[in-house]
Amino acid sequence: MPASTDRTTVAHSLQGDTHKGLAENVDAKNSFDYIVVGSGCAGSALASRLSERYPGRSVLLVEAGPNPSYHPLVPQPLVAPMLRGSELDWKYESTLQPHLGNRAIYEAAGKALGGGSVINYGLWTRGDTQDYHNWAKLSGSDRWSYDGLLPYFRKSENHYNPKVDPKHYSAGGPIPLVSTKSTGRLYPLRDLLASAWMDAGVERIADPNSGSPLGIGDAIECRQNLERVIASDVYNLKGVQVLTETLVSRVLIEDVEGTKTATGVELANGHHTLRAEREVILSGGAIHTPKILMLSGIGPSGELSRHGIPQTVDAPCVGRNLFNHMNVKQFWKLRHPELGASFGHPEWKNPAYKGANPLDYIVCQTVQGPKLKAALAEEDPNATDDHPLLTGDRCHVETFVQYAAVSKANPEIKPDGSHIQSVVLNMLPTSRGNVRLKSGDPNELPVVDTNYFATDYDRHVIRQGLRKVHQVLLETPAGQEMVVEEAHGDDVKPLSSKSTDEEIDARVIQGAQSTSHPAGTAAMGTVLDANLKVKGVNGLRVCDASAFPSPVAAHPMAALYAMAEQLAELID
Repeated sequence: MPASTDRTTVAHSLQGDTHKGLAENVDAKNSFDYIVVGSGCAGSALASRLSERYPGRSVLLVEAGPNPSYHPLVPQPLVAPMLRGSELDWKYESTLQPHLGNRAIYEAAGKALGGGSVINYGLWTRGDTQDYHNWAKLSGSDRWSYDGLLPYFRKSENHYNPKVDPKHYSAGGPIPLVSTKSTGRLYPLRDLLASAWMDAGVERIADPNSGSPLGIGDAIECRQNLERVIASDVYNLKGVQVLTETLVSRVLIEDVEGTKTATGVELANGHHTLRAEREVILSGGAIHTPKILMLSGIGPSGELSRHGIPQTVDAPCVGRNLFNHMNVKQFWKLRHPELGASFGHPEWKNPAYKGANPLDYIVCQTVQGPKLKAALAEEDPNATDDHPLLTGDRCHVETFVQYAAVSKANPEIKPDGSHIQSVVLNMLPTSRGNVRLKSGDPNELPVVDTNYFATDYDRHVIRQGLRKVHQVLLETPAGQEMVVEEAHGDDVKPLSSKSTDEEIDARVIQGAQSTSHPAGTAAMGTVLDANLKVKGVNGLRVCDASAFPSPVAAHPMAALYAMAEQLAELID
């Protein structure tokens, strides 16, 4: 059903039933038991589960963006890049980054019913057990450990193998998972690429989502019938009232029997308030949620006073602790493009290719040795061998090779099947940025300072990741059989596994970008307690990536669904 042009009061369910009472007159029904603000992975899942668990209670899901069902590109996984920068994207942009050549870095975020699931790449990675051990430590609760979250990973997943070990997976959840093999995507470079990684000393692993992703793991994605999986479609919203194209300006907080209590939300049009009889849950994402908190008077005193916002709760960590997965992309000229091994070639014919990302593997690696400890010591002189980033084999770097490449300029690469591309991600960054208000106007986007590439640790990790990919593709027999050389711009020096730190840093400064996985800006342990309640306010919780207290070596979607599944059982 196409979205209405009314940008403040459109209500519908995913089954197509229009709730005209709410749509035409919000004041006629402005009270709900639960109000969930933001309909992304976590928000849609949470609203659905609350409605299922409490069928006699009313749940309202409020989304700033439209219903994306009208958009012809949304179902198609291969065209995800074309959705970024569209009307379904918040189109955030960072401040000028001093460690990346004073460039502003684009940050994608879904602005639609379904949130990030509408524009993301659909990769399904749980992360490392050790990542969640750190969550448990910082939150003060084992429910956020890997074992604590495992039942909720399982609850969300519909695994492609019905005979999968039920201790670790489920074939009955709402999120359909697929692998390259399960979808019949027989990419020509699959065996060569695996051989190249193994020749470079990286081991194959049977299961990248069993608690340790280190090694060469098959890429797992959420797909259904070769199409994108949208959170608000696969989680049943039949019992949920959904209000789209509606921006929330702030949470209403009142004194109830001597306790500060969230009692509803105010809409940005200034004409309507919606009451919450039980709870308000913010699921707007790591950039939008701290903005709403600060507009509600919950945040650092200096930041609020600067914009004339009366402080309700002194919460100095709101908007702080921002971390993200910075990445560096490189292009590689194929030795035998006639094999039809990359998107755009006439021999790229398998119909299944259109239904997923053009890749076989996600490769996770650890970075070890005295240089890592020395780099960490530059920012933390008290770092010892039991520091979380030095303990065990952490997944510091993720790399994947995509059988597709396009670049408008420097270098210009046409999507004709002649090149592939690699992407190296820093998965456990120590650089921290922040989200601040631009003004007290809820219609203004916040100021986002990602502070990328700011620490010696982050620089060391990304250097090692880039050196390894050069070793894999240019210094192994299998790699040399695949590619001839790196295709790079005229203004940069060719890299190799022997490149100096300065040479690699120059490339990163010139071309690093965001993977758009922001997190940490309303974290458990500082802003939130272990039940995701905002400290100092009754009836207000956060359920999105802003609650992550520390980075996860994973694409965050699986963790977001698991978080929502668990929170639904904590709310009474």
